[in-house]
Order: sequence, then C-alpha cells, then structure tokens
Amino acid sequence: MFIRKTTHTDNKNGQSYCTYKLVESVRTERGPRQRPVLNLGSDFSLSQEKWKELADRIEAIISGRLCLFPVSEEIEQPAQRYARKIIRRHGQMPVPVEEQNKPDFHTVDVNSLESEQIRSVGGESVVLATIKGLELYSKLEALGFNRPNIEAAIGVITARLLAPASEHATHIWLQNETSLDDLMDTRFESLSQDRVYKISDMLLKNKEAIETHLQNRERHLFNLNEKVLLYDLTNTFFEGSGKYNQKAHFGVSKEKRSDCPLVTLALLMDSDGFPKKSEVFEGNVSEPGTLDKILPMISTTDKKPIIVTDAGIGTQKNIQWMSENQYRYIVVSRKRKTDIPANMEMVKVRENDRRVIQAAIRINTNG
Repeated sequence: MFIRKTTHTDNKNGQSYCTYKLVESVRTERGPRQRPVLNLGSDFSLSQEKWKELADRIEAIISGRLCLFPVSEEIEQPAQRYARKIIRRHGQMPVPVEEQNKPDFHTVDVNSLESEQIRSVGGESVVLATIKGLELYSKLEALGFNRPNIEAAIGVITARLLAPASEHATHIWLQNETSLDDLMDTRFESLSQDRVYKISDMLLKNKEAIETHLQNRERHLFNLNEKVLLYDLTNTFFEGSGKYNQKAHFGVSKEKRSDCPLVTLALLMDSDGFPKKSEVFEGNVSEPGTLDKILPMISTTDKKPIIVTDAGIGTQKNIQWMSENQYRYIVVSRKRKTDIPANMEMVKVRENDRRVIQAAIRINTNG
C-alpha cells in the first residue's frame, strides 16, 4: 500500500485543493492496476516523508502482523483509526499473532470425562502406506480376490504385523482394537471369524505369487542388488495335537517345547533385511538338507549370490553342493580349530577378552 496525493480545482471559485487516498497495487487480467482502499480526506496533514511508514503500519494492522520495532504515536494513532475504517468496510480484523499464541485455559471436571471405543491408528497408517507402495492391493485383485476378500486379507496381514496371534485373536483385534477399517473406509464389525480362516488359506495358496511380487517391488523401490543372501531356519510349536497338519512332527524345539509337534520355517533374506523366500518344512526335517531345496527357487544360472549361513547348515555336503553349483558362500566352520597356512594374510574383524575373530579370502583356483 501507498498514499497518493491528487490535486483538484474547485469549479466555483477556481481554487486548488488536494485529496489523499490509500492505494494498493493489484494484478488483473489487463496487468497491474492501482485500486483505492480508503479516502484519507483533504485534511490529511502528515508530512510526506512519513507516508510510507504510515501505509506499512496500516497494512500490518490489517494483516495481524506485529511490529518488530516500536512505532511513534504520530504514526500509530492514525494507522489504528484508518485500519478500523478499512476493516469495517471489508471484513473482520484478523487476530494478531501475539493473541493467537496466548494460552487459552479452561476448567474441566476430570470426573466427567468418558472414553469409548479406544482404538489404535498409528501403526495401521504405516502398514497401509507400505501396502500401497508395494502395490499389494492390485496384486491381490489380479490373483482373483474380490473387494471383501482384499479388505479381509489386508486386515489379517496388518494384524500379523502389529498384533501377531491366532486367527481367533486376530478376529477380536480387527473388530475391537484397531481403527484399520476406518482408514480403509470399510467395516470389520460384520467380518466373520470363518472369513479370517478362509483368507489365511487363500494367502497361503497364493504364497509363491505374492512373494515374487513383493520381491520385485522391493527391488524396484530400494534398488536392491541381492548380492548377499542370509539363510537360516527356526521352528514353532502347536499347543494342540496338530494331527491334521501333515508337516507337524516332533523334533528339537528351539523354544524347549519337546512335548509339542513342530513345523520348521526357512527364510532367505538379503543383506538389507528384505525377505526373498520362505518355506515351511516338517518339524523333524534335517536342517542341512533344506539348503538345496530353497536356493534353486530364487537363483538363476547367470546370477549367483553369496550365501551366508551358520554351522548348522554349513556341512561339508552343502559346501560341496554350493561349489558345484557356482555359489560363493560364507559359512561358520564346524571344525574346532583350523590350520591356517603360513602364507595366508589374516584380517582382524573383532577382538574382546575372550576371543579374537580373524578372516581371510581364499580363492578357489580349481574353478
């Protein structure tokens, strides 16, 4: 804004007089134009060198901005008067920033507070954003899932990530403890427990296609090179008899539950922690015997990753199999002590009070 002086001539007596207007510049379709904001009258007497300061102060009052430096009464009083006139004409005066930041206290009777349907939302938002990035919704649709089944599948997957438990507990969680259905614009109140069981079976049936899709999307999103793969196994137990599960057998439980039937889970992941392949084996399976079953599922002949595994998998038979199939590998030796050739240079990896860990590269010159 600025103040513009205009000189006029009185037609009756021929005398000249001046009027003063507060003007603002605006952009129009025909270019910049000047628009009068307020007529300051002919009795405006402020000296011209202070016009800009007055116009700036009026604009600051209208917009609710605070002054960094104090303003003289000569400027502040007319600025407040003119600003009130403008606000009466054009609308409500904005709340100054100082008043916006003032505490606004109220008295509340805490005994009158009630809460109902308390549900979680944070983790669900993260999971849904991840599912969207992985394009899982469209993949399930391509696999023949209808909309109710897709919604139930996403509900089951989210429950596995945030509240892993049985299908029965998952059903309770979806209906009573999460706001996932609100985020998805659906209702889990009508979701039956049978559908939760059915969806778990459908996901398992399409496991290969879903894992392949996730692997490809993760590789694209995070530019994964998959040069190093870590392979390991664990097992879990059934509280019941497990007689209807063909893979449930008694074995060595990692959770010391030798009284329960087990199943074994094998997982192959890359150096960034992204799972590449999973498989469920019998509970009494020989762990070393699973390596040559799962690696061919992910590897190709022209791109063989480095396989990292522990001593339980690193048997001489598996080492020989990986060598014959052009896999490079890093395994924990089963030998208590290995003779190191005198000409082999060792690199210290870690050292503490109990042991020193050293490593060396040995190149197989026999192909």
